[in-house]
Amino acid sequence: MELFENHWLPQTSTQKRPAEASPAVDRVLIIAYRKKKKESQRRFWARFGVTPSRGSRFESGAEIPAPVSILLGFYFTKTVSDADLGRAERLYSRDAAALPNPGQ
Repeated sequence: MELFENHWLPQTSTQKRPAEASPAVDRVLIIAYRKKKKESQRRFWARFGVTPSRGSRFESGAEIPAPVSILLGFYFTKTVSDADLGRAERLYSRDAAALPNPGQ
Protein backbone atom coordinates (compact mmCIF):
# COMPACT_ATOMS: atom_id res chain seq x y z
CA MET A 1 0.00 0.00 0.00
CA GLU A 2 2.92 2.36 0.68
CA LEU A 3 3.81 2.28 -3.01
CA PHE A 4 0.42 3.75 -3.86
CA GLU A 5 0.60 6.40 -1.17
CA ASN A 6 4.11 7.55 -2.10
CA HIS A 7 3.25 7.67 -5.77
CA TRP A 8 0.54 10.28 -5.17
CA LEU A 9 2.50 12.51 -2.80
CA PRO A 10 3.41 15.95 -4.21
CA GLN A 11 6.90 16.19 -5.63
CA THR A 12 9.23 18.91 -4.32
CA SER A 13 11.50 20.87 -6.64
CA THR A 14 14.53 18.79 -5.60
CA GLN A 15 12.61 15.53 -5.87
CA LYS A 16 12.00 14.34 -9.42
CA ARG A 17 9.91 11.42 -10.54
CA PRO A 18 11.77 8.72 -12.45
CA ALA A 19 11.61 8.97 -16.24
CA GLU A 20 9.31 5.96 -16.43
CA ALA A 21 6.70 7.67 -14.22
CA SER A 22 3.92 8.64 -16.59
CA PRO A 23 0.15 8.35 -16.85
CA ALA A 24 0.76 4.69 -17.75
CA VAL A 25 2.36 4.16 -14.33
CA ASP A 26 -0.68 5.77 -12.67
CA ARG A 27 -2.88 3.40 -14.65
CA VAL A 28 -0.81 0.38 -13.65
CA LEU A 29 -0.92 1.38 -9.97
CA ILE A 30 -4.66 1.94 -10.11
CA ILE A 31 -5.23 -1.48 -11.70
CA ALA A 32 -2.90 -3.16 -9.19
CA TYR A 33 -4.65 -1.49 -6.26
CA ARG A 34 -8.11 -2.40 -7.55
CA LYS A 35 -7.11 -6.01 -8.09
CA LYS A 36 -5.40 -6.20 -4.70
CA LYS A 37 -8.68 -5.07 -3.13
CA LYS A 38 -10.53 -7.61 -5.34
CA GLU A 39 -12.90 -4.96 -6.64
CA SER A 40 -14.61 -4.87 -10.00
CA GLN A 41 -14.08 -1.87 -12.25
CA ARG A 42 -17.73 -0.98 -11.72
CA ARG A 43 -17.42 -0.82 -7.94
CA PHE A 44 -14.00 0.87 -7.87
CA TRP A 45 -14.78 3.63 -10.36
CA ALA A 46 -18.32 4.25 -9.05
CA ARG A 47 -16.89 5.69 -5.84
CA PHE A 48 -15.31 8.45 -7.98
CA GLY A 49 -18.46 9.09 -10.01
CA VAL A 50 -17.01 7.38 -13.08
CA THR A 51 -19.04 4.99 -15.25
CA PRO A 52 -17.71 1.45 -15.74
CA SER A 53 -17.04 2.05 -19.44
CA ARG A 54 -15.13 5.26 -18.73
CA GLY A 55 -13.16 3.58 -15.93
CA SER A 56 -12.25 0.79 -18.35
CA ARG A 57 -10.99 3.38 -20.83
CA PHE A 58 -8.89 5.01 -18.10
CA GLU A 59 -7.39 1.64 -17.24
CA SER A 60 -6.69 1.07 -20.93
CA GLY A 61 -4.69 4.28 -21.18
CA ALA A 62 -7.19 7.10 -21.78
CA GLU A 63 -6.24 10.35 -20.07
CA ILE A 64 -7.84 10.76 -16.66
CA PRO A 65 -9.37 14.25 -16.28
CA ALA A 66 -7.82 16.47 -13.63
CA PRO A 67 -10.80 16.36 -11.20
CA VAL A 68 -10.81 12.55 -11.18
CA SER A 69 -7.03 12.43 -10.92
CA ILE A 70 -7.08 14.81 -7.95
CA LEU A 71 -9.77 12.74 -6.24
CA LEU A 72 -7.74 9.57 -6.84
CA GLY A 73 -4.73 11.31 -5.29
CA PHE A 74 -6.75 12.23 -2.21
CA TYR A 75 -8.06 8.68 -2.01
CA PHE A 76 -4.65 7.00 -2.28
CA THR A 77 -3.08 9.33 0.28
CA LYS A 78 -6.00 8.60 2.62
CA THR A 79 -7.14 12.22 2.68
CA VAL A 80 -10.55 11.03 1.45
CA SER A 81 -12.03 7.72 2.63
CA ASP A 82 -14.63 5.38 1.18
CA ALA A 83 -17.07 6.75 3.76
CA ASP A 84 -16.39 10.34 2.59
CA LEU A 85 -17.00 9.35 -1.01
CA GLY A 86 -20.19 7.51 -0.03
CA ARG A 87 -21.53 10.57 1.79
CA ALA A 88 -20.74 12.77 -1.22
CA GLU A 89 -22.55 10.29 -3.50
CA ARG A 90 -25.65 10.34 -1.31
CA LEU A 91 -25.65 14.16 -1.14
CA TYR A 92 -25.25 14.43 -4.89
CA SER A 93 -28.05 11.92 -5.52
CA ARG A 94 -30.37 13.72 -3.10
CA ASP A 95 -29.64 17.15 -4.60
CA ALA A 96 -29.99 15.87 -8.18
CA ALA A 97 -33.36 14.31 -7.35
CA ALA A 98 -34.59 17.67 -6.01
CA LEU A 99 -33.83 19.50 -9.26
CA PRO A 100 -36.75 20.12 -11.61
CA ASN A 101 -36.75 17.86 -14.66
CA PRO A 102 -36.89 20.10 -17.77
CA GLY A 103 -38.38 17.24 -19.81
CA GLN A 104 -41.57 17.14 -17.76
